[in-house]
Amino acid sequence: MKQLAIIGMGPRGLYALENLLIELSKTDTPIDIHVYDANSSPGTGNVWDQTQPDSNWINITERALIGIKKRPKIAYGDITIEAFPSYHDWCQFSQNKKEPDAFPARNKLGNYLNERYRSLEIALTTLESFKYRNAEVQNINLKSQKLYIDTANHSWQCDDLLLTIGHQPTALSDQMKAWQSFAHSFKSLSLFKDPYPITQFKSIKNQSTINIGIRGFGLAMIDVMRYLTINNFGNFKVIKQDTFETIYYKVREQQVKLVPFSLDGLPLVPKPLNESIDLWYQPTAEELDCFKSEIEAVSQQSTATDSIDFLTDPIAKITVRIFLDLKDKGISHSLSKAELKTLILNWLNAENFSHPLIQDSSISTYNLIQNYIDMALGAIPVSLDFCIGQVWRHCQPSLYEAFSHAKVNDDIIEQVIGLDEHSKRYSYGPPIKSMQQLLALVDADVLSLDFVDDPEIELTAEGWNFTNADKESITCSTMINSVLDAPKLLDVTSPLIKNLLQNDLIQPIHSKLGIETTADGYVITPDDKNDVPIAVLGRLAKGSVIGVDAILECFGPRIEDWAKAYVSQLKSN
Repeated sequence: MKQLAIIGMGPRGLYALENLLIELSKTDTPIDIHVYDANSSPGTGNVWDQTQPDSNWINITERALIGIKKRPKIAYGDITIEAFPSYHDWCQFSQNKKEPDAFPARNKLGNYLNERYRSLEIALTTLESFKYRNAEVQNINLKSQKLYIDTANHSWQCDDLLLTIGHQPTALSDQMKAWQSFAHSFKSLSLFKDPYPITQFKSIKNQSTINIGIRGFGLAMIDVMRYLTINNFGNFKVIKQDTFETIYYKVREQQVKLVPFSLDGLPLVPKPLNESIDLWYQPTAEELDCFKSEIEAVSQQSTATDSIDFLTDPIAKITVRIFLDLKDKGISHSLSKAELKTLILNWLNAENFSHPLIQDSSISTYNLIQNYIDMALGAIPVSLDFCIGQVWRHCQPSLYEAFSHAKVNDDIIEQVIGLDEHSKRYSYGPPIKSMQQLLALVDADVLSLDFVDDPEIELTAEGWNFTNADKESITCSTMINSVLDAPKLLDVTSPLIKNLLQNDLIQPIHSKLGIETTADGYVITPDDKNDVPIAVLGRLAKGSVIGVDAILECFGPRIEDWAKAYVSQLKSN
């Protein structure tokens, strides 16, 4: 009987196991399945862990989670695995188009994912052929076409392996190495190298006097900010329900200052208030079909190209139509379609491109955030960059499907991923409520935006001393790194990945990207022989696939393709 190991039982591993069982139920081929996961709540992964505090919110609308479909009833061998409801049915989701979109705590989705896994496990543990181990895999090796798996207390051999392990630690940057050495030299200073788990900051959130630097100005910073300030001294209160305008009130005096900073100082852009406003930016089904076809015409046809016009041109075409249809909802202009398209292409190709239709990012960060909030509310005319960002978000699923396993050269793959990452300030933006909380903390003199744009940083005995362009300065005795590393395979430090690289069982598609895989998820080895029985789905395959960080991609066709390919191979042997 063949043996399969699944390493990692987050959402992607869960959906892979489900689809494996669905495909196996169509055959008479029994297999041994061993699951390895280091997390205490299988099905969730670290991102959706059930034990994280309520202050960690989902950053996509609950409405969008319609993509997490129900699991059908599965008759596998001698057992029946009962059906499991979709996420919307499970939480009895209901919302009209004018209601504000909901962005619940991440642990809510974690509860759903864990329940969905447990419903599988209840049936599977009655089988001798299924084993679940709550353990971290440290090494994998290949000998005589058998894979050998090692944890701290267990070894097992198998014929095939699926790797779905998500985010992995990476080597510290030179800046972080210097800061680590610096912090170790002074007992009064603290450095946190990662933003998660967020509960590690429990020891500092209720100090009466403290200045805290936060490296990064993205979604993780929002989680850190919210956790630190919902404390024994104060909390948030929404004072206008229709706009989520918020105040931060103190029940006791606390001298705390949060000081976020990043290389460009640009803030996140909140998502539209509700479905009704979000529909302003929705491409038609025909537009999305054409968009996908134009990308596939280049990405899947081995067509030589030295630019990403095949992506930027169709996205510009859609955005022109949508921005013109906004009429008085958008900033007034007299540009023709051709002029507007040129303007959009210029903005996509140059981060610092300026124009009266583009939001001026040189204004104060506070006013910039307020403007984007007002656009998301539909309260002021929409700038062209806000429109492009929302259209990009609607096009992302089609882009991810059309461009994954692209046959273009590695530099083009890197450029496409780079542009998608650049768009995430808009497309992966937080709820309006998060940005209103940030402004409330500024109003309460708890969070400073004075040093957000790449300050000079000097290391002193008192801590990290920031100086801005106006020569103002502040010193922080605690530093939190909220920048999440990109999945650059060669920088990953986990023993498992280092051993796989050392044993020549995986290779990066590009020195700056992740593991190279085939369309059905199997690794392409350094010697170009596709005979290593290891498949990789998810974050570590970034480059071969894109969009790997989105929760809906964990329940998408790439996982289904792997299951079909694996079972098809079983039947042919």
